[in-house]
Amino acid sequence: MCEMYTFKTRRFIVRATIEPDNDVDLSWDDTGEIAKGLNSGLYAAFNTTVTVETRNGQELGRDTICGSVYENPADFFSEHRGSRGKWGSYFADLVRGAISQARKHETERAEHANN
Repeated sequence: MCEMYTFKTRRFIVRATIEPDNDVDLSWDDTGEIAKGLNSGLYAAFNTTVTVETRNGQELGRDTICGSVYENPADFFSEHRGSRGKWGSYFADLVRGAISQARKHETERAEHANN
């Protein structure tokens, strides 16, 4: 696992990690170009997981996407950056998904504490 992105607030840490995808679905690779690139090392296939954790390491939310293929995995985190410096596309969706789960977790925890 390789950490690619971290954002810290006073209470939380949002972290993005990647790990190799050794079973990537290439059913869409009609020409075989991607498979050749993966076999030659030109491309890397990986899964990305974004987590939201408390400062003491308790995971509150998680979202994952599998089967990404890029020449440089760092491009996954930068190629969709908007003109005003905001993240877009898959990475932004992962962050939103993990934060949504974390909020749901915290709401449920608070409701349980109040009952």
